[in-house]
Amino acid sequence: MDSLLRPLLDAPAPLVYLVCALLVTAETALLPGIVLPTLSTLLLMGFLAQRGTLDLGLALGVAVAAAVLGDQVAYLEGRYWGPKLRSSRMGRRIGAHRWERAETTVARYGVPAVIAGRCLAGVRTLVPRVAGSAAMPYRRFVAGSVCAAVLWASVEILLGRAGASVSG
Repeated sequence: MDSLLRPLLDAPAPLVYLVCALLVTAETALLPGIVLPTLSTLLLMGFLAQRGTLDLGLALGVAVAAAVLGDQVAYLEGRYWGPKLRSSRMGRRIGAHRWERAETTVARYGVPAVIAGRCLAGVRTLVPRVAGSAAMPYRRFVAGSVCAAVLWASVEILLGRAGASVSG
């Protein structure tokens, strides 16, 4: 998967922003997005910011906006199709007991559960759907999603930037 990102090293900045935004959005907006290399994407953005190819502030803004957008799509999917998601192939793989436990956890902990979910690979694809299915109030979900996206994107991009400055 990381080899998919290699062509972005020499691509024009607008294309890099677009591809990175699409990858980050798709990770949570689409269930199959669980396999997308978003950690590598954000590290690459940090590396390219250190190299001068990308603007650090714009890279952070693009990553945060993309993460929040993906979360909103997934939340709405959970809100409107929660029962169908449970009976889908993915829902059956997760299992009714785990799905109920996830909904209970999100309902109990709310915003902190959304923030923690964003920081765990694989889980970040499911948490917004679970929050929607559990009828978490939208305003609370958005607050958690934005806080989580800022934390997650900042840490990953800054790690990529720091790694580039250490290796360079």
